[in-house]
Amino acid sequence: MYRNHMKRIRPFDTRQLEAFDMLCRTGSFTKTAKHLFLTQSAVSHSMKNLEEEAGCRLLRRQGKKVSLTEAGDRLLNFVRPFLDQMENVREELDGFEKFGTGRIRLGASAQACRFFLPPILKEFKETQSLCRFEVKCDDTPACFDLLSDGKIDLAITLAPINLLEIEFVPCFNDELRFVVPPHHPWARDKKVDWDNANSENFILYNRTSYTFRMLTDYFDKLGLRLSSSMEISSPEASKELIKVGMGVGILANWAVEEEVQRGELVSLSLGAKKMSRTWGISVRKGRKLNKSERMFMKIAEESGCHWMVNRKL
Repeated sequence: MYRNHMKRIRPFDTRQLEAFDMLCRTGSFTKTAKHLFLTQSAVSHSMKNLEEEAGCRLLRRQGKKVSLTEAGDRLLNFVRPFLDQMENVREELDGFEKFGTGRIRLGASAQACRFFLPPILKEFKETQSLCRFEVKCDDTPACFDLLSDGKIDLAITLAPINLLEIEFVPCFNDELRFVVPPHHPWARDKKVDWDNANSENFILYNRTSYTFRMLTDYFDKLGLRLSSSMEISSPEASKELIKVGMGVGILANWAVEEEVQRGELVSLSLGAKKMSRTWGISVRKGRKLNKSERMFMKIAEESGCHWMVNRKL
């Protein structure tokens, strides 16, 4: 008699389901016991417990053979896909600690995704082809939040400011410079007219960005205040506005390299004291890195050194 009243709701035992599946395949308790390296009585006892947990008869015993009831057929339709999926998960989990397998969830800004990430990934994939990447495109502050929340594993960011929960491995530096169209007076004179700088309209990074914060600190130390400015989150949009004379931009040297070479824009130093930023790989403090993540960081450091020497990746 099966327990249909006050029955505890709990998951089926996976070992019982595996025995049930094998019994359905062989149609014999003896053959099932042989396949599973169990005694026949152990298989019989397992099936009795499974029927008690299910609350209904699953098998019809006909001498040494067994067949399924309607309830047993319904359970089998669930069991086989479930066991297949369990096996796939086991194989996938088994591969996570093997060198070059698994997944890396990476955060990076749109510009980092465009300029820095492709050559790093290209080199990484040459040796770690089985590793999957999930890239979240976001700016530095958002990447730090994602790291803290455990939603990404690594991030290409600017050096953190007063964030004790983030560990940072520097990879390379860049320089922020004034960017003007060729017809601008600063371009003709090849120098910045600081006496009249307050009359200029400046095109800056978004206020929420780390770069805006760094620029503000930089000019405050020089005793300068930019009286008129617009904030643009897209460097590409900023360059187009600069080209048509809508303002003076402040962008990274690598971000305008092509336009400067074509003569579409002119890049000028901010002053005697250059404005540098440090880029690198950020990770949540205390997080243990797997082999693939350590390899990615090593390649990023090497690519950064290469960029510093050759000024391009």
